[in-house]
Amino acid sequence: MSQPASASNPPSSAPGAPLTVRAITAAEHTEFLARHPLTSFLQNPSWAKVKSEWRAQSLGIHRGDELVGAALVLGRPLPVPSRVPVLGRAFLAYVADGPVLDEGVELVDALTPLVAELKSQGAFLVRVGPPGVVRRWEADVVRKALPDPESSMLTDLPCEVSEDALRTQQSLREAGWKEPEVSADFAAGQPMFQARIPLEGLDVDGWLARMSGSSRKRTRRSTRNDLDVVTAGPERLDDWDRLNDETAERDKFTGRPQDYFAKIIQNLGSSPIADVTFFLAEHEGEPVAAAFHFQQGQMAWRPYSASSQRERQRDAPRLLQLKQVEAAIEAGCLWLDLGGVSGSVDQEHKLSGLTEFKTTQGADIVQTLGEWDLPLNRPLAKAFDVYMSRR
Repeated sequence: MSQPASASNPPSSAPGAPLTVRAITAAEHTEFLARHPLTSFLQNPSWAKVKSEWRAQSLGIHRGDELVGAALVLGRPLPVPSRVPVLGRAFLAYVADGPVLDEGVELVDALTPLVAELKSQGAFLVRVGPPGVVRRWEADVVRKALPDPESSMLTDLPCEVSEDALRTQQSLREAGWKEPEVSADFAAGQPMFQARIPLEGLDVDGWLARMSGSSRKRTRRSTRNDLDVVTAGPERLDDWDRLNDETAERDKFTGRPQDYFAKIIQNLGSSPIADVTFFLAEHEGEPVAAAFHFQQGQMAWRPYSASSQRERQRDAPRLLQLKQVEAAIEAGCLWLDLGGVSGSVDQEHKLSGLTEFKTTQGADIVQTLGEWDLPLNRPLAKAFDVYMSRR
């Protein structure tokens, strides 16, 4: 019969055992994430193959021999040759929507050994975006606030607040992490405010009921507008390029190259825990809109979409969103994430149209914990910020 462990020699999985960090394989990382169905695709090790301009590593957070957390860490080196002493190995360490932790593992406790490991590798700054929602505003509340001259920021409006998330914020502050600024504009990295359609317990009619009246009418009409929706692979990315280039010119943003989307289909799409669907809407065989649909666990995303002004009256983007909602509901997803919005509800703000459109689609707005910084070498961190601001 085995003897019970003494107080001075606890078992490796004992709750009080110290947390340590070491490298894990992509397979180990993926297996861990499979136990966490609300994990972002940004923590999927397959995503590292998409973000190939970054150095990536999977780090496991262990209590003894037990894996209780994991982080996909992306590294961006300083723009100096690697042979330069000290500076050549310095890098920004970035953990988007992570780390992912088992229940009962405190974030700051997990970050302490993670930061120590990254510092030993040469990190001059660690940036983390812990998963979690601080506040949630209902779609109707935000829509009604936009034309109200008394409203300025989302944080001025009534909302649901997570006390657990507030405690997490306080623990990060006390541990010396720099809090992200609540801003009306988008900062680098992932947006703090995001639009998400809640799907738990809903069918498509339930989603339509959340919409504004005009959006609901146009979405229903899109199903009768002589449009065909097909799913495609990398062989149709030339069509995506044409639509995306037109959208980028119209909306004044810089699009990504075709090989980026090919890597998404090839790498994230082949992950054991994720799925990528490339939707095209066609009128008489001519592509008029396209959208990428990501699904992992109980979350779905609409991260990239594009459309042509041709046949605009047929509302092809709305039909594609309907198809995405159907796919997300069928997969048992709790949310369909439509991406970032501004923190402002001033109708004069340049991004107010984006907020209005997404809330008319039935999307609530959530405030995430945002991305927190811990400078490990303050002069280098400051110099890097200056360099990035001038790019």
